[in-house]
Amino acid sequence: MVQAPAQGADLAPPPLEAAVIPVGSGWYLRADFTESYLVRPKDATLPDPNDPGMPPLLRRSLSHEPGYGGGVGYRFTPWLRVDATIDQRLAATYSAYSSRSNFVTGYNVEAGRLSVLTGLVNVYADLGTWWGLTPYLGAGLGFAQKDFHGGYTQTTCVIDACDGNAGTGPRTAVARPDRSVTSFAWSLTGGVSYDLGAGFSLDASYRYVDLGRAKSGSDAFGQSSRLKDLAANEVRVGLRYAFADSFARLPSLQGLPVVWSSGNPYE
Repeated sequence: MVQAPAQGADLAPPPLEAAVIPVGSGWYLRADFTESYLVRPKDATLPDPNDPGMPPLLRRSLSHEPGYGGGVGYRFTPWLRVDATIDQRLAATYSAYSSRSNFVTGYNVEAGRLSVLTGLVNVYADLGTWWGLTPYLGAGLGFAQKDFHGGYTQTTCVIDACDGNAGTGPRTAVARPDRSVTSFAWSLTGGVSYDLGAGFSLDASYRYVDLGRAKSGSDAFGQSSRLKDLAANEVRVGLRYAFADSFARLPSLQGLPVVWSSGNPYE
């Protein structure tokens, strides 16, 4: 019997090449918890030409408060990445004191609450990975929104009639209107991340952030609380999720049987 020559439809085609298809590229998400230690603010009260003896503000303080935030980033190379973050800190308590008598006859307190929101674009240099740990350095630029609210000033007499009114003790507080100030902000950071697998990494860092100025509205006497050189030392702990590490490739056709047919059901 003579073997019929093979037809073109019976020849097996070359195997398909497996195609690596990136999904998510270098994008990542992050969520952070922050403990913000606001540094001692400087007094930015304008001098009053009608009151050259106005005493300076003393014992200025802002409480440290927690905060939270998140952002989205992109990794360009194994050592360079950029992200944009938003962080909200809970309201810190502000207080400061002044006294024309050096606290002998009485004193004045000004106080309020200060909330800080920052939005920063950050650049990081990852310095290498050892045992799953990746140290890094970074810097950021952006804005800081400072909301001064619940402000007031109040005089307390230690001796009778220190302010011309009979009696001792605290006088009626004078409220200062709320006010929001938005200004330029910058930060420096250093930290370390740990690869948890499946695209997740744990992040711990220190950040110094410069926040600019803040002030309240003016009270019935034309006075306001004014602060400058606001800054914070922050400890941050967060979680990052990198898409590319979780879905590096789509399923390929490698290894699957390939059946070719000429379309004739009787072959």
